[in-house]
Amino acid sequence: MAHPAYPLRTPRLLLRPVTLDDLDDVHAWQRRPDVVRWMAGAAPRTRAESLSSVTAMTGEDALRAEGDCLTLAVVRDARVVGAVELVWRSAADRTG
Repeated sequence: MAHPAYPLRTPRLLLRPVTLDDLDDVHAWQRRPDVVRWMAGAAPRTRAESLSSVTAMTGEDALRAEGDCLTLAVVRDARVVGAVELVWRSAADRTG
């Protein structure tokens, strides 16, 4: 299982697991047409849709088996400004 020690820090931001407390920040960018146009198949989301998204992301906290997703909040200046996602595609091919 891949489960790094959090938070992961760079000079400009940090990466950490998503929590339900992130809903306001996540909804702030998930409702913007200029942002969601870069998200596969996404349209601007309602607050309820963002809650569903954040709830799903909170469960994507480790890579335990093929097909699992690891989603981390991208935090800058104490606000979640995005998310990064890694999907484990194949153990045999060692791809994600």
